[in-house]
Formats: sequence, C-alpha cells, structure tokens
Amino acid sequence: MVTVKEIHSLKDIKTFVKFPFSLYKNHPYWVPPIISAEVDSFNKAKNPVFENAEAFLYLAYNDKNEIVGRVAAIINNHDLKSAETQKIRFGWFDVIDDIEVTRALLQKVAEKGKEYQLEYMEGPMGFSNMDKVGVLTSGYDHIANMMTWYHHPYHNEHLQKLGFTKEKGYRESYFLIENVNHDIFKRTAASVKSTLRTTYRSCQHYQRNSQTRRCYV
Repeated sequence: MVTVKEIHSLKDIKTFVKFPFSLYKNHPYWVPPIISAEVDSFNKAKNPVFENAEAFLYLAYNDKNEIVGRVAAIINNHDLKSAETQKIRFGWFDVIDDIEVTRALLQKVAEKGKEYQLEYMEGPMGFSNMDKVGVLTSGYDHIANMMTWYHHPYHNEHLQKLGFTKEKGYRESYFLIENVNHDIFKRTAASVKSTLRTTYRSCQHYQRNSQTRRCYV
C-alpha cells in the first residue's frame, strides 16, 4: 500500500530534499545537490521564482512508513498565459522501482492539475525553463550535470507504462579541452585540496539523452 502526503514544514522539506541520498546511495554517477541550496529553492521568501509560480511537494510512504518516493507539482503562471501551455509541471521525481509508487505520486500531480483546470502534465521539469529538465533515457554510466536530473532506467520505464509520451528531447554533449591552459585549474585544485575534504572524479567524453514526457490529466 502506498500513501502519499503533501508536505509543508521545513523538517519535511529537508526530508524531501534528502530522499535521493538513500535512493542513489553509493551510486558512482549521481551528483548530490547542496542540501541547504536545495531547501532554499523551496523557500518562497528566498526564491524569486515564486513571484510567478507555485509548488506542491509530495512524499510517498509504504506500509512500514518508509519514504519510497517524492515529486513536486509546479504551476508556472507564465505557462498559463499561452493556450498551448495549459500544463502543470512535475519535477524532483525520484522513486523506488515500484510503478505503483510512481502512479500514486503522479496521480497527486494530476489531481492538482484538475483543481486548476489544466489540460496536461509535463515533466520532469523545474520551476521554470531555466531549471533542470528531463528524465534520463541513456547515458546512465556518465556523471550527471547541473542542467539535468540523474535517474535509474526504471524511472523512464514507469512513465512509458503509465501512458506518458515524449514531448521534448534533450542531448548532452561534450567539448574538447586539450588546448585549455590547465595551470589555473591545477592551482585552484591544489588550493581546494589543501583546505577541504573533497572527492575527485575524472572528466570523460560522453553523450547522454533525456526527455520530458506529457500525459493528459
């Protein structure tokens, strides 16, 4: 049995932000967010995006009261100014490999969309078009970057099985750095290494793909 709760308190928002740390624990390619910055992004007093947007956060629990998923339902008022974008966004989509958890969370998004008389939901997306976007569809063996979320392969499989179709495609590419002067980076790295506990990962050439998906509410 899956129970989904809308959350509001700072304590619950921190729990929402920290859930992926357990879902992707010890995963070599997931890049964790800065917790304080992520929490602040949901603070209406600190994030100016809330001048034109609303967000509703949900956590999913199993029958042992363990957190098994999360999602944010987002209404961007700029979207609603166009008849072509009468949509509710969903983002921060992370779940265990149980399609019923995904179904329960996205049902909450759909219900919120119907409450606002919106036509469809699209995601994963952030608050605005300047935020992270897409569910990963390939390149699972490469480190996530700052503009896309990392997902397990089953995230996309869940969306497909639930009737979501591809709305937009995104491709991440690499650029060559052989001719870059490395001295400044070496000096900076040495300074950081001497003052902070850090983990270093190699920079490799890669290509990854991600998509946003649409489903009518």
